[in-house]
Amino acid sequence: MTTRTHHTYILSGRWLAAQMSQPCTLATLPPPPPAVKLSRFANVRTQPPSIASRFITMSTNNQDHHDDLFKQKRILRTKVRKALKSMDPALRAQEDNAIQSIVLEAPWFKSCRRLCAYISCGALREVDTSKVLAEILQSPLKDGDVQVRKKIYVPRVEDKNSHMRMLNISCVDDLVANSMDILEPAPVDGDGNEREDVLQASDPVDLFLLPGLAFDRSGRRLGRGGGYYDTFLKNYQELVKARNWKQPLLVALSYSPQILDEGVISVTQHDVSVDALVSPVGVIPISSAAIDRYG
Repeated sequence: MTTRTHHTYILSGRWLAAQMSQPCTLATLPPPPPAVKLSRFANVRTQPPSIASRFITMSTNNQDHHDDLFKQKRILRTKVRKALKSMDPALRAQEDNAIQSIVLEAPWFKSCRRLCAYISCGALREVDTSKVLAEILQSPLKDGDVQVRKKIYVPRVEDKNSHMRMLNISCVDDLVANSMDILEPAPVDGDGNEREDVLQASDPVDLFLLPGLAFDRSGRRLGRGGGYYDTFLKNYQELVKARNWKQPLLVALSYSPQILDEGVISVTQHDVSVDALVSPVGVIPISSAAIDRYG
């Protein structure tokens, strides 16, 4: 993602005022106060900065702060990518298995009926989700009159403007490789019908399983710079609020090197925090919602 930087320069100057005094006295009268001879600048008064000037100053400061945050994020992304690249493949496989086992045994996963989950990409060194997806898609659709298979929506990137959808799939064959060899759902199924979009669904999802580049124990999430998940999550949270549904639990899956100290990840108003982390050693509940539902 390219960050455009715009600098606004404000030129400020000082008003210079000069005044000259010339005393005048009379022999028979007490001396009056000195007369003042005014220069041509005497009627010019110093004015406080205009509203427009203050706005430009604030905009410049905000832009500088914004640029600093994005610079910090770029540096941090580089460090985390290097750490993931140097991670031993055997250790990565071990952590993949541990994280997925924890998810599959978690009460909030077992109890959820509808969820959104990402399709892991090895090239991006994301935590593997293949076992979780297989567990969902291979379960029977119904056990008598009771639905036992969870309904799952997975991401499809529509353009380069942070536009992403979550579409329902029912089997692995519903996935096709995009231009970057990342598996995504085709927009229509084998019968030519449009797949259900979670934003158009009549029922809410209970859970999001999220990827990310780095996280901290306060729930801050560092993405890869495209803004796709933050944009989508904001939109979905607004939808849930408008329909008076319960907000879904946002759970991120994280390798050990991806969990950072608190305060290291810089955030903006557009960044969405997660409710809990799943690491190779267990679940880290963060928000009150996660604490209430964990255990």
